[in-house]
Amino acid sequence: MKRFILLLMVPAIIIAIVALLFAPYIYVEIFPYRYSFPRVSDAPVELNKGEIHDDYFAVEYLGDDTYAIGEPRYYQANYSYLIIGDNRALLFDAGSGTRDIWGVIERLTDLPVTILPSHLHFDHFAGIKASDRLALVDLPSTRSRIRNDLFRPGRYEFLGMFDGLKASSIPVAEWIAPDALIELGGRSVQLIFAPGHTPSSVMIYDQKGTRIFTGDFIYPTMLYAFLPGANVSDYRKTTKRLLTELPSDTRLWTGHCCRRGGGFAAPWLTMADVADLDRAFELIDAGELEPSGLFPRRYRVNDQMDIGLALSLR
Repeated sequence: MKRFILLLMVPAIIIAIVALLFAPYIYVEIFPYRYSFPRVSDAPVELNKGEIHDDYFAVEYLGDDTYAIGEPRYYQANYSYLIIGDNRALLFDAGSGTRDIWGVIERLTDLPVTILPSHLHFDHFAGIKASDRLALVDLPSTRSRIRNDLFRPGRYEFLGMFDGLKASSIPVAEWIAPDALIELGGRSVQLIFAPGHTPSSVMIYDQKGTRIFTGDFIYPTMLYAFLPGANVSDYRKTTKRLLTELPSDTRLWTGHCCRRGGGFAAPWLTMADVADLDRAFELIDAGELEPSGLFPRRYRVNDQMDIGLALSLR
């Protein structure tokens, strides 16, 4: 009998280990079948700051010719940022593509606009069209996606299965080296290579405005550090880099809304939140922070943030 039980346990253990290793991929593949809800809400939006454009986009002026452009009716409530110089503008992320963001952009500037995605997930990349001027961080992983002079993110880079989307193939107009300066004319910003949420994630640092645009690396609510491509070791390294290199008064403008108790407005955090994230990683590594849930394992960082992690074999 013991031998029979042992024979049953061995395949069960193997299946459990395989499920553990592939849990992020299983999660994204079954998500559309597990959850059914409207992608765009019909409810009217009440903004705490900014104005509604085209009955869909929230536009908020951040000063210094910089705008936050959100999608408050879209279920992920994501934000893009338009940074305007004298010669051209930079659009950091282009939204989910649920509505055409260009109607808003053209009201805010008549300069040429370059789009730089913070990462390749569909809710930040799907708003980019083949006719747009696309810039990408110059990495072997992004260069490897070029086919016939067109860039197309991979299935688990784009994650379009969440919304039933397929990635488009788009020409790359500009390759930007990690940590290089981007000249906009009378204004320059820096691309900060920031892996963790994804292997090719980037941020934009605006030294003059003492602010950084973080994409999905950090934002209020729950950080997704459990999807395919997420890497906790990289997350920790990038967190420590931000704490080492950025002034303590830097304002973080993030990729998803909203601050708890703050109403609908462009989402922001502070360097104290980055320090809290760093401390949370230390406590998690020491086994001193208790999670909730099995997948993702959700850890409280502070009153604004949780972080979701995959299970670990170690």
